[in-house]
Amino acid sequence: MVAAAKVPSGITIWNAMRDELLMNMYQLPFTTLPPTIFHVYLHAGDYERIEGIIPRIVSELQKALSEEVRKINQGRGRSGGVLSRLIEQDEAPPIEVPAGGWEVYIHADRNDGLQPGDLGIESLLPLPPPLEFGGPPTTRIVRSVVTGTGRSSTTIEVEQASAQARPATEPATLERAVLRYEDDHGPHVFSMRKDTLSIGRGGSSVWVDVQVVTSPKVSREHFRLRKEGDAFLIQDLSTWGTTVDGQPIPPAVPGPDGVLQPGPEQLLASPARIQMADAVIIHFEARRDP
Repeated sequence: MVAAAKVPSGITIWNAMRDELLMNMYQLPFTTLPPTIFHVYLHAGDYERIEGIIPRIVSELQKALSEEVRKINQGRGRSGGVLSRLIEQDEAPPIEVPAGGWEVYIHADRNDGLQPGDLGIESLLPLPPPLEFGGPPTTRIVRSVVTGTGRSSTTIEVEQASAQARPATEPATLERAVLRYEDDHGPHVFSMRKDTLSIGRGGSSVWVDVQVVTSPKVSREHFRLRKEGDAFLIQDLSTWGTTVDGQPIPPAVPGPDGVLQPGPEQLLASPARIQMADAVIIHFEARRDP
């Protein structure tokens, strides 16, 4: 008989989060910027087992992040230090602890993308605009899936929302939009509670926020949604294309290495009917800000 997978402990979550911290840093001349926002996803059954102590877990994870940064900063000048090895420099600039504190959220995975015992982690690192070329500031997002056999990660960068996009006092979990769709597992309703979403079939090596069960014509990561201020934008990443209200949006195109590169973003009106290839239709409706 196969033993049931263990519910990830607080230590297991922390070890995965620490790896994510070290993977997603950005070096400036005098400072190293870490990711400041972490979303942790658990299988729905695992989440229910620990739901009552999640505030305590979050509090201790935030303390552990600060302590890890303190230890790295203390040892950054030592030969072979962790941060120095990561950025290939004998003495790396100190890591900056976010002035507003660490944002850590633990969620149940409602899309059946994770198996019991697995973890999904998404870290967000706001990046400054490139000094030499100008341009808007961006946010680098690393999405990882941690299983009993290893870790797989994907990285994307999106333009940051304008300063007025969300007041500092607005809850991070405020509902931005609702997505309704039907796939091979039946009807679903997904509440968009962060500023970027990826939608597709997903898989063990591709983390998506909304995982649909359908034809292979729908790509592992098919399209992305992003909220900027009062506007929503959509971006195609697929092989077979995406339409909005029957009209194709700018498609993903092969890069020099043959790998598909995301198409340009396009404004998305609400309500909208988004179709992935000829398989799944998602009905999108934005929510009004309070």
